[in-house]
Amino acid sequence: MRVAIGVITRRRPEGLSRLLASIDALDGIDAPGSGPEASHVIVVENDEASAIRHPLRCRVPIRYALEPRAGIPCARNRAIAEALALDPPADWLAFVDDDETVDPGWLRAMGAVAATTAADVVTGPSVPVLPPSSPGWAIEGGAYDQPRHPTGTALPHAYTNNVWTRLSCLADGRFRFDERMLHTGGSDTHFFRRLALHGHSIVWCDEAVCREWYPTSRMTRRWALQRSYRIGATNAWIMADLGEGGRTRCAWQGVRFVARGMLRTAREALHGRFSAASMALPLDCARAAGLVMGAFGLARHQEYRVHHGR
Repeated sequence: MRVAIGVITRRRPEGLSRLLASIDALDGIDAPGSGPEASHVIVVENDEASAIRHPLRCRVPIRYALEPRAGIPCARNRAIAEALALDPPADWLAFVDDDETVDPGWLRAMGAVAATTAADVVTGPSVPVLPPSSPGWAIEGGAYDQPRHPTGTALPHAYTNNVWTRLSCLADGRFRFDERMLHTGGSDTHFFRRLALHGHSIVWCDEAVCREWYPTSRMTRRWALQRSYRIGATNAWIMADLGEGGRTRCAWQGVRFVARGMLRTAREALHGRFSAASMALPLDCARAAGLVMGAFGLARHQEYRVHHGR
C-alpha cells in the first residue's frame, strides 16, 4: 500500500519543517514492505513570494510544486494533480496541514484501517497543542477540541487535517475542492460530503493521531468566536449548495446550538470550571448566528482571504 502525503503550505516554514521531522520519525519508515509505505511527500507552496529556495529535508522523497493561484482549494487541487501524476502511482492520498505533526504510529494505524475496511476515506483526530500561556477558557473548555469517535465509526464528512482518500476515487476528475470557496474555509467539508453523497464511505481511525500546534496569536476570544461563526456560516452554504436543507433546517440547528451552549455553561459552572463556562454559550451562539446568517446569504466570513503585502 503506497501513500502520498499531501501538504499545502503558505508562509509557515517552521511549521513545515516540524511536520517533515515528524514524518521522518514515523514507525516503519525505514522498513518498506512491513506495512503501508509513504511513497512521497507532496508539498504545494501557495505563495510565489515564499517559494522555497533551500532543500526540504525528509527521508521520504519530496515532490515540490508551486501553485500560483492563491486559495486553499486551488492548492489542494494541485496536490491531487501531483499525486495522480506519480510514477509508480500511489494507492492513497493523505492530507495533513503545515501547522501539524503526525504521531509515530499514524502511518500504520491509518494503514490498518484502510486495509481492513472497504472505506474510500479514512480520517482521524487532530489534537490541539496549545501554548503554555493559553488562557483558562481555552484549556479547560475545550474550545479548540474536535470530536473523537471509536475506530470504525462511519461519518458523513472529513477534514484535510488528517485524512486518507483512495486515489482511484479522484482519477476521473469528478471530485475536486470547490474553488468558489477560496477564502471561506470549509472546502474540505464540502469535498468529503460530496464523496459521501456519491456512495464513498468515510470511517474514523482514532489511533491515527495528528497534533495541531496553535500559535499564541490564536489564543483570543475574538479569534475563537470568529472561527465558530465562520464554521456555522460555511456549513449553511454547504447544506444549501448540496440540497441538504434550507433556512428552516439551519434555524433549527441554530436553536440546538444555543440550547447546547446553555447546558454546557450550566455543567461547567456546577463543576467550578468558570473559565470554561464563560465561553461555552458565546461559542455556540456564534455558531448559531453563522448558520442563520449564512442561510439567508447575509454573511460568509472569509477567514483565509489573502492580504498581500502583510
